Amino acid sequence: MNRFSKNCPLLLLLSLTFFNSCKEETKPIVDYATLSESEKRNPENALVSMEVADGLQLGLFASEPMLTNPTNMAIDAKGRIWICEGTNYRSFANPEISYDNKGDRILILEDTDGDGKADTQKVFYQGQDINAALGIVVLGNKVIVSDSPNVLVFTDEDGDDVPDSKEVLFSGIGGVDHDHGVHAFVFGPDGRLYFNQGNNGKRLLDKDGNTVIDIYGDKIDVEDGKYQEGMAFRMEEDGSNVEVLGNNFRNPYELAVDSYGGLWQSDNDDDGNRGTRINFVMEYGNYGYKDLLTRQNWRERRTGWNDAIPKRHWHLNDPGTVPNLLQTGSGSPCGILIYEDNLLPQKYHNQLIHAEPGHNVVRSYIVNEEGAGYGAKIENLVKSKDDWFRPDDVTVAPDGSLFISDWYDGGVGGHKAEDTERGRIYRLAPEENYEPAKLDLTTGEGAAKGLLSNNMDVFYQSWHTLHAMGEKAEPYLKDLITKGGTSKARALWLGAKIPAKTKDYIQLALTDTDEKYRTQGIRMARYLTKDAVEGYLEKVVNDVSPQVRREAAIALTHLGTPKAAELWATLAQDYEVGDRWYLEALGIASDKYPDMYFKAWKDKVGTDWMNEKGKDIVWRTRASESVPMLAQMIANDEVSEKELPSYFRAFNFKENSEKNNILLSFLNQKHPLSQEIKTYAVGQLDADFLNESQRNIRTVKNILPNIKGTPEWLMAIKKLNFKDQNEALFDVVINGNDETLRKETATVLFHFGGTELIDAYLKSDAPDAGKMEVLGMMNSVANPEAIALLSENILSKSLSFPLTQRAVEALGNTGEGQQVLYALLEEGKLPVEHKTTAVLKLMNSWDNEISANATKYLDSNSDQELDIDALVERKGDAAHGKEIYSTFCVACHVSGSEGVEFGPALSDIGNKLSKQFLYSSIIYPSAGINFGYEGYNVKMTDDSSATGYILSRTEDAVTLNMMGGTQKEIQLADIENLEAMDKSLMTEGLAKIMSEDDLVDLIEYLGTLKVDEEVLALN
Repeated sequence: MNRFSKNCPLLLLLSLTFFNSCKEETKPIVDYATLSESEKRNPENALVSMEVADGLQLGLFASEPMLTNPTNMAIDAKGRIWICEGTNYRSFANPEISYDNKGDRILILEDTDGDGKADTQKVFYQGQDINAALGIVVLGNKVIVSDSPNVLVFTDEDGDDVPDSKEVLFSGIGGVDHDHGVHAFVFGPDGRLYFNQGNNGKRLLDKDGNTVIDIYGDKIDVEDGKYQEGMAFRMEEDGSNVEVLGNNFRNPYELAVDSYGGLWQSDNDDDGNRGTRINFVMEYGNYGYKDLLTRQNWRERRTGWNDAIPKRHWHLNDPGTVPNLLQTGSGSPCGILIYEDNLLPQKYHNQLIHAEPGHNVVRSYIVNEEGAGYGAKIENLVKSKDDWFRPDDVTVAPDGSLFISDWYDGGVGGHKAEDTERGRIYRLAPEENYEPAKLDLTTGEGAAKGLLSNNMDVFYQSWHTLHAMGEKAEPYLKDLITKGGTSKARALWLGAKIPAKTKDYIQLALTDTDEKYRTQGIRMARYLTKDAVEGYLEKVVNDVSPQVRREAAIALTHLGTPKAAELWATLAQDYEVGDRWYLEALGIASDKYPDMYFKAWKDKVGTDWMNEKGKDIVWRTRASESVPMLAQMIANDEVSEKELPSYFRAFNFKENSEKNNILLSFLNQKHPLSQEIKTYAVGQLDADFLNESQRNIRTVKNILPNIKGTPEWLMAIKKLNFKDQNEALFDVVINGNDETLRKETATVLFHFGGTELIDAYLKSDAPDAGKMEVLGMMNSVANPEAIALLSENILSKSLSFPLTQRAVEALGNTGEGQQVLYALLEEGKLPVEHKTTAVLKLMNSWDNEISANATKYLDSNSDQELDIDALVERKGDAAHGKEIYSTFCVACHVSGSEGVEFGPALSDIGNKLSKQFLYSSIIYPSAGINFGYEGYNVKMTDDSSATGYILSRTEDAVTLNMMGGTQKEIQLADIENLEAMDKSLMTEGLAKIMSEDDLVDLIEYLGTLKVDEEVLALN
């Protein structure tokens, strides 16, 4: 980890003199820890909290009131900073926002005297059509603004900083007023535009509202079935020839394109699951946010999933999921770039730089090659002690310095904006003065210099000047090539765009001694010589570099010719065991033509395929012929127990008419691991196949006792509706080891009429600890018999106090149960000592009458006036706050290994939210609902109902996560009405039923919940 410089005078500036150069008078030391919360918010103290990497200085370029809430940033060729403001961000969820009917602004900030501080501000555009825009890029006289549902192109023909026209490039994109919509555009070294969108974007329509069809004939619409969740795109400058470069992301904020054509981006996890990640975007890959086949949520049980949630989160166990470059734990990843300039210290050259507001840090990822893929380590550039420092974008200026935009807010993510009046821009460089070089980019000489710039506008204008020169640009290009590095890479792209010289420059790249250029050469050939690409690939399929061969495999993806199949087979023979990047590249290449490509490989290897290399290829490919081969791998006496879950999971991704018969045959085979094999085989069998034959059903039933308590056992019982298995189900509920599986089993048991078994157990002399666990298994079981059982036990007073309280909690976790619990309160039947527990549950009911009236049954502080500004200055007792947490929070949230996984995990909430935001989240929960945790009330055709948030949707069903952490799959055919709730699933009014001191102590404890490690080393 990088050491930080803490003795630079820049970090010691006083409020009245912070704009002066640190070369002037020595400033008294300011101890950040002694500042009050309100003093910490002042711009004059902004730099005091910062830790800055060696060799660099951080300056405050601009702050409020010059700008507020910057969401994204661009820097033009003059060195001016362009800002998208988001002051109207989610005004629907923030009633305290004074909505500006004029709409949000695009600002231009300029430093006219070179002292590193903005001294002028002008408004380029203001309008409601750019409210909360998430992306901006300046390319010559055009400004592209990304703001769902539209991508807008502003053109300033006369250079007066007033747009002369505004056109719609794309429309219909989801995520309006939402950060999971469309994000910023970048200009690539190949002359094309790149951008991405989060998983609320859903589709891409042209300006006339027609669905965009990509260059391979697929509709860009998640409802069409080809693509899902977040996507990354590439296209020509005019919007034509759109490609989907990758899909199944959650919320990638920006794409970064290096000079060789490599693609990089970050991606956010489902909040609180410590699974944020950095991706190298291997083109046409699936990135695993949802199940590739079923589109179900990552929480849905599947064979062979990883026990570690960050890995489980991205379906990394599945064949067909591209690996992550790096998993970065918790956070809220935002703007990212490749630094290809030379002003910052050498260690950051050609490395990723990334804004991470969740941890109040700007990082560099030092990337290293690992086989056909990459690994990385983290170096912090800027880290703040101020938990309001929310860097959301990074951009390179014409002089090579790094600018950082800071949303500056008490929280990050969700719907809530704590503050709408602040925002900052910082400049990071070896020295303070900011004097961008002035180049004449209209001349060949000036453009040749500008082509080396990492500033996108300088590069863009230079690229177009040289491109327009055609063959006359070659002297400049050849000079750039002799310089090597990124200047050579950029020149090669431009040279290849000269029609008469395309083949020459591709050949030059493909024969280079450096693998980076050979990799680039393949990308150039794919783009510019589609009809001749096979000939070029033939020259590199035996390349010594796995990086080059990986790119050659990707180039075969859409060819589907016998020659392409032969080349694929050659590449497959050079696969090295354990290189998942290479294996996935082979898989991506063959997915469209699996049988053709796989046969070519099989013809080459013949019967000599049963080795570690061959088994991996069989596992990954989708070819029908691979199914019996996969069966041979399982039947092999030397197969390890560790391999079996992965092998059986692979059956889900393959089609073969004999697949189910093959799986069924495993139930009768003798094998050293026959027990494990039978377990997994039962779980993979299709229900329709089993129901075709009573013999098949009997075969499975005979196996069930031997595999009891496994996920596959429960899957088989549910599939075949085996209602004669209640004793076994009950035994697993009582004695099982997997809590999640026990909950699933309890739901099935009640559904199959096993209530009397649970009733008898609760009335038995079994230990209270066991009964407590069983009542916990009944959380969110909406079965009428289960609800009646809970109610009966509460009223009977036969259970101990803790058991009765657990029963009250379980009853309050379902809509049906809440109705019963509320009736007990109204009728005065509920034991008084359990009223608080009941009211806490009922305050969150979707039934407005219940939620509004529940608190009247407690002595509340409903008239209590809470001043959040005053509360944040108070110090609480964290130890007592932990006790309060146990009462009010553990029923819905997980921290570490404790609690119930319903609301967002809180293990790192002390990093993610400031004290002020923590107070707001509790006092006004419906103002800040995290994306993905919006509540729904589902009414079924049988008059039952369920409340929770949607984990996943498929063509046939939705899966709810309900209070108590129980998941419920509901068939669409059984749903009468699916209604979004207008308030949070988090309990409203918690602050009214606890004292102010308790509230302060709770917040103090929540502030201690921080993940210590910088990175989870999960790669």
